[in-house]
Amino acid sequence: MLQRLVYPIIRPIMRLLQYRIDRRLRHVPHPVDSPHVHAPGSDPDRVLLFGSGPAVGYGVLSNDLALPGHLARQLSAITGRGADIDVVADPEVTIQGSLSLLQGLNLWRYDAILLTIGVNNALSLTSIKVWRRAIRELLSHVFEHVPTRTRILVVAVPPIWFIDSLSRVSAWIADHHAVMLNRETRRVVATFARMTFVPFSPLATAGGSGFGTTETYQQWATLIVAPLSQQLAEEPRHGQLDVTADEHARQAALDALGIVGTEPEERFDRIAQLASQLFGTACAITFVDHDRHWTKAQVGWNHDEIPRQGSCATIALNYAGVYAVEDLDREDRAPGGEPLDHFGLRFYAGYAIESGFGDRVGVLSVFSAEPRPWSLAESELLRELALQVQRELTER
Repeated sequence: MLQRLVYPIIRPIMRLLQYRIDRRLRHVPHPVDSPHVHAPGSDPDRVLLFGSGPAVGYGVLSNDLALPGHLARQLSAITGRGADIDVVADPEVTIQGSLSLLQGLNLWRYDAILLTIGVNNALSLTSIKVWRRAIRELLSHVFEHVPTRTRILVVAVPPIWFIDSLSRVSAWIADHHAVMLNRETRRVVATFARMTFVPFSPLATAGGSGFGTTETYQQWATLIVAPLSQQLAEEPRHGQLDVTADEHARQAALDALGIVGTEPEERFDRIAQLASQLFGTACAITFVDHDRHWTKAQVGWNHDEIPRQGSCATIALNYAGVYAVEDLDREDRAPGGEPLDHFGLRFYAGYAIESGFGDRVGVLSVFSAEPRPWSLAESELLRELALQVQRELTER
């Protein structure tokens, strides 16, 4: 009744208020650092945090202090594994514009996808009919473009209490509409397999503190991490990624870095030297350029490039976590069944290097001509060194 009789009158007013809120929020601090957050550990879970509202991080200048950072650390503490959180947040995105934003992302790479959308639609009083159609279209796209291992979690539209620019009446109206949007979202989510609706009512937990502090985001992460970790625990983990990667996009990301063919650089040489000393092995930082691995930095390795096909580094490029083989003489086939070229090596461990957009462009490898035992702690260390390479790439 309220929607049918009152909304046509108040909707223009609410949209004007939303415009004023958007202008005000442009001056509120928000993260300006890399949209990728990492928590230490081996075999990391890869999570995409997508949307508006809680994902934006108003009030802090780093994603590490916002919801992504707290999610990564809390998830890692629960699972005992590492965690990689990629953030795609747009403060102005609505359910109507979400699909076009998602279509440019490689969703296949994620173990879980968190969608936080609807604050703007609650404020603008988007009709339930429009919301139902748009949310179903969005979720259908995600469901069709992820492997069966990926879990999809849709976070409820939060209460609108954190927006102090609204009057009590306006906030009540927006909150009432958010409840209706959430009710419809829950119904749509229930029609999909491997998809979960996550209630999100932080008012009681956060004590009404609103945006602005890392403590708030820590409390918000606590509301989300329990269902997220439960969903990830239910899916058996596999080393080899179920990838349908866009090779053209991957190559384009490498070309955009402009690193292939460049002279040696101290910053990459330093990481290779450190890895060699820590593991007591040879080391190479390579970038996968078309059908070859091109070497940027190396210690104890005298190959400027090697063929891509059949190499251990190619397996590591598409591996979920560290690809390590203690004795290559016992493994003459890659996980896909193709012949494996050892290049005279007996031990190999490698971790993929990504561009700032998440495309896998290279590998950090350590190896030796003799077999060697490998530990979980060493996997964590190799990952941290690979992340150092990634940070150097983004700071070019």
